Amino acid sequence: MQLVIFDIDGTLINSNSIDSDCFLSAFKLEFGFTNISSNWAKYTNITDSGIAQEIFIEKLGRLPTQVELENIKKCFVNLLQESFHENPNLFSEILGSGQILAELRVNQDWCVAIATGGWYDSAILKLEKANLNIQGIPLASSDDGIARDDIVNCAISKSKAIYQVREFQKIVFVGDGVWDVATAYNLNIDFLGRENKLDNILLHAGVENIVEDFSDSTKFFQLLKIAKIPR
Repeated sequence: MQLVIFDIDGTLINSNSIDSDCFLSAFKLEFGFTNISSNWAKYTNITDSGIAQEIFIEKLGRLPTQVELENIKKCFVNLLQESFHENPNLFSEILGSGQILAELRVNQDWCVAIATGGWYDSAILKLEKANLNIQGIPLASSDDGIARDDIVNCAISKSKAIYQVREFQKIVFVGDGVWDVATAYNLNIDFLGRENKLDNILLHAGVENIVEDFSDSTKFFQLLKIAKIPR
């Protein structure tokens, strides 16, 4: 069996600045933190848990407690909920992502999993609002690890247990960020990019195989077969 692992934001669902706005607002509302950088590339671990740790170290010189993290998570989800009520079209699927997940769930050659740098509750909320059915699909989040490498490894471990596979013959990580490319490189697994035609960020990062969306399932499965480890 082979395994395809999807990132969420910008890969399965359209990224929106409101997500970043709500994330930063949660720190302001809970702890009064302001002037937090939203340049995610500057953070060591580009995950919700990793960014939260760096923010606390910068502002208070210490790591957040578990209670503080839980408060931030709840506030973040509440803000996302409020934003969705104001704009029900806020979270939408990348064209064809729902259909490709449905096809993968019954595919005889490929297993499917999800790995996100976001926290579990906020990830589930966004997937639900985008009307993506992930029932039965293994999901690893920033609640499972601080580093993206650890989160993807967790998704692989969960997949082995759920699908009862000792080792996957091929693993492809599908993502939209340069940090996703780095994760695939670090873990020595294949990569398939998801990027809008005009962005060219992944293209400039040396990614050979890129899809704009998942509307053409035949093309998608062809690209999965030829996906390579980033260099």
